[in-house]
Amino acid sequence: MDSIESYPLHSKRGPKICTVPDCETKVCARGLCNMHYKRWKAHGNPLTFLPKRYEGCLVSECEGTHKSNGYCLKHYKRWRRHGNPNMKRPTTPAEERFWSRVNKSGPMPAQGVVQGLCWQWTAGKTAKGYGSLSLPGGHHVLTHRFSWALHRGPIPDGLVIDHLCRNRACVNPDHLEVVTLAENTRRGFSVSTWNRLKTHCPKGHPYSAENTYIHPKGSRICRQCARERDRQPHRLISNRRAKKAAA
Repeated sequence: MDSIESYPLHSKRGPKICTVPDCETKVCARGLCNMHYKRWKAHGNPLTFLPKRYEGCLVSECEGTHKSNGYCLKHYKRWRRHGNPNMKRPTTPAEERFWSRVNKSGPMPAQGVVQGLCWQWTAGKTAKGYGSLSLPGGHHVLTHRFSWALHRGPIPDGLVIDHLCRNRACVNPDHLEVVTLAENTRRGFSVSTWNRLKTHCPKGHPYSAENTYIHPKGSRICRQCARERDRQPHRLISNRRAKKAAA
């Protein structure tokens, strides 16, 4: 085999197959394939082969694959953080972390339905403003639900927690109430709530029992407006028949 330095780094004039004996791989550079070229750059000899330093994790009873310094990814992170691959990060109980993030001297409720100050959650919140607490295993729970379970017991299936103080970050159990989802929606400020509070249609007709038709989907329809709409000329059957006969 000629000297490796005699072959150009990038040229069409060199050999097409690796010049290492018994290697028929396509040339990458310097007359060598990709594997032998990397060995030559690292050790100065394309035939030098260094076996893997570690086959697995050095920690006993660990079957993880090697990541770095003889450890798997999990034990390597522990070794980098604590200097000991077997040392776990100390975990604080969820109840203790919950109370460390609660301010019992929060604001006064905006509504007079409840008494006492709000217990304001001072840590992370969701996009909707509810407090969020991380639990072991990577799970998260809403803090007002955690507070209710802590003080009053488990939440029945199919029910939700309603904030009587209208402060979503409040975890005071005296400001919370277990209700159904429909009742919680009616107490809120959604579009359905505002429509339910309307007593007249857009034209001023009352939504009385005689003048209101309940659509199967739940919406209310004014009967008087419907009759006026059906009496329009383009909706009358006689006009439709006359147009059809004229055509």
